[in-house]
Amino acid sequence: MSLETIHIILNVIMVFAALYLICIAAFTYGLSLYRNRRDTTTTCPNKGVSVLVAAKNEGKNIEKLLQSLYNQTFSKEKFEVIVVDDHSTDDTFEIANQFAKELSDFNLKILKATGSGKKQAISQALHAAENELVMVTDADCELPERWIEVMVNYFINHDLKMLLGPVLLSPANTLFEKLQVLEHLSLIASTAGSAAIKMPVMCNGANMMYDRQAALDVEKYRTDMKIASGDDMFLMEQFIKHYGSKSVRFLLDNEAIVKTETMPNLKSFFRQRKRWASKTKAYTNWKIIATALIVLLFNLSIVFFFGAGFFMRVFWVFFVLYVIMKTLIDFPILRRITHFMKQQKLLYWMFPLEFIYPFYVVFTAFSGLFTNVKWK
Repeated sequence: MSLETIHIILNVIMVFAALYLICIAAFTYGLSLYRNRRDTTTTCPNKGVSVLVAAKNEGKNIEKLLQSLYNQTFSKEKFEVIVVDDHSTDDTFEIANQFAKELSDFNLKILKATGSGKKQAISQALHAAENELVMVTDADCELPERWIEVMVNYFINHDLKMLLGPVLLSPANTLFEKLQVLEHLSLIASTAGSAAIKMPVMCNGANMMYDRQAALDVEKYRTDMKIASGDDMFLMEQFIKHYGSKSVRFLLDNEAIVKTETMPNLKSFFRQRKRWASKTKAYTNWKIIATALIVLLFNLSIVFFFGAGFFMRVFWVFFVLYVIMKTLIDFPILRRITHFMKQQKLLYWMFPLEFIYPFYVVFTAFSGLFTNVKWK
């Protein structure tokens, strides 16, 4: 490889690095705008809430979720829970039904899915919902007691169409779990930061809220129902398209943090991440596409340096230098989100993760784009 070719490659990669720096710096600035201040005004008594849950083979988790919903401080007369069982082969349906029978003061509806997949299940629940406001979470989540109350207050007081909330993976005992939690926190930080600068580019279906009628109105424009993942992202795209970026906000509040479990092994971890990556090829919002492309290209550049090092050792020097550069770019936003989530000790694992992360991103991106994936 000639010096001229190396020079061109380095210039191109420097452009990718500059774009990544601008992107993460913007999200970091957005994250810095948040203050953990809660809306204390009374929730509008005329608006009820429907909590939607799609469940498939969640027999070991569904009772924990339902118990955390039953324990909500929000008036039970003002919210309902709709669980759609998506053709489970375990005892998910039976456990949920038994829970409903034992607690007569809990407005819990258990439905059998008429379609297939999480999107169809959520859509079925949305059409069955009776209240103006909709909240969505996953069947393997655990919710804080004031989750509904805090989210509803913020949603109403800011006249929104969609509200996103924080999600924390747990536990973080083993090294594998620690790296999962830290990586996921980087996504939550970017979600919150981008929403704060009125450029929402990510969301998480484990913790979100939206206007039911608005969701029904934009549903007819969605063309993604056959894609395995993205029940959250594609809906957000439609809200942005029809109501503008200002209609979507993020609530960074300790009492809105939803907890969900880390993946138990590498196989399930990569299956989940490949499913997430598979939806990117169907995005239509240019800001979301541009952000995903910038992150992929910068990480691909680091992987290129590592591979090229087997032919010219000088590239291994660039590999280490660019990992250090990425660490310095990522540190401020990770420091803020780990502090908020009370996970500061995970920062000790940041530098090792930065060496692994580019390979993981490239692998999941390309495997998600070019292989078939399914929900479960």
